[in-house]
Amino acid sequence: MALSSILSEVDIEQYVQVNHPSFYRRVLMEGTMGLGDSYIEGVWDSPQIDEFVFQILSSGVYQQAAPLYNIIGEFRRRLMNLQSLDRSNQVIEAHYDLPPEFYEAFLGPMRKYTCLDFTDTDDIEVAERQSMHKVCEKLELKPGETVMDIGGGWGGPAHFMAEEYGVSPTIVTLSKEQAAYIRERYGDQIRVLECDYREIPHGLRGSFDAISNIGVLEHVGHKNYADFFRIAHQSLRRGGRILTHTLYTPYDSVASNPWVDKHIFRNGEISPRHMIEGDINAYFEPNRDSSHPTFEDISPHYPPTLHAWKDGLTKAKEEGRVDITKEEFRKFVFYFMLYAGAISAGHVRVGQFLYRKAA
Repeated sequence: MALSSILSEVDIEQYVQVNHPSFYRRVLMEGTMGLGDSYIEGVWDSPQIDEFVFQILSSGVYQQAAPLYNIIGEFRRRLMNLQSLDRSNQVIEAHYDLPPEFYEAFLGPMRKYTCLDFTDTDDIEVAERQSMHKVCEKLELKPGETVMDIGGGWGGPAHFMAEEYGVSPTIVTLSKEQAAYIRERYGDQIRVLECDYREIPHGLRGSFDAISNIGVLEHVGHKNYADFFRIAHQSLRRGGRILTHTLYTPYDSVASNPWVDKHIFRNGEISPRHMIEGDINAYFEPNRDSSHPTFEDISPHYPPTLHAWKDGLTKAKEEGRVDITKEEFRKFVFYFMLYAGAISAGHVRVGQFLYRKAA
């Protein structure tokens, strides 16, 4: 099924201003790669990239054509462990080790780089706090407990846990930039382990009351889920809780996007919900507390999150608060709106899995 069939289903002129006729050839020959790269190059413009993506995905034809444009990626996923210990630094160096000032330009004050909670608000700071209160409530955090935040970002969520819930947080991160930022900003309030999750010291086994991993599983890779959850299980005390917040696909197989792999998240992938649950269930018990479900889909909150980031970055660029080229700016705008459209179309979802270690 060629992408020409997809484009015939969508009124392109309603959403896209074509600046150069190569747009059609690039998209037809290269799929998502051609669509994204040609946008970066200014071949086309649109004030509604997310709606354009939504229309393409809602047609249902793209899902049949996509494998044709990502054959190499599919073979790589099948033959290789793309998130092995040797390869785990690639996405860190390419994306997360960008200067903190860049991310501060569009994220909220907590610098929470994932889906927020925009219930009854359009304020990104309120949305950050609401999302973290829900995480902490699900984890049933109590003063004096110890929490390991795998990934951890720039430390804002861990700092929130410490300030609002009185816990002692430890962040596990591979990012040198983020580790340095956390140490400088928060000092001894947050312990930082600068290592891969597979390198967490054995001496910390059974040391934690709760574990959060927010927006990390996409970088772990489905071939490593068993190791990831085994190590998390070993790190928790009996009865400890674990919250996994991740993108997932509603389809039956592991998915990746070649444009996203090239420009944003190297070696990243999104797995079906049943695959994630299968590996969690091998080590943990489902949460039985009816007020905190074992699984919650929070997808409706991601498009407003992505729009808030796009608007923040646009404003920062216009005000000269961020040093970024036109091409880099367009890259991030396309990335934000690509996901906003994909999530609105149900092509990608985001959810939270809440489990506990047997008492």
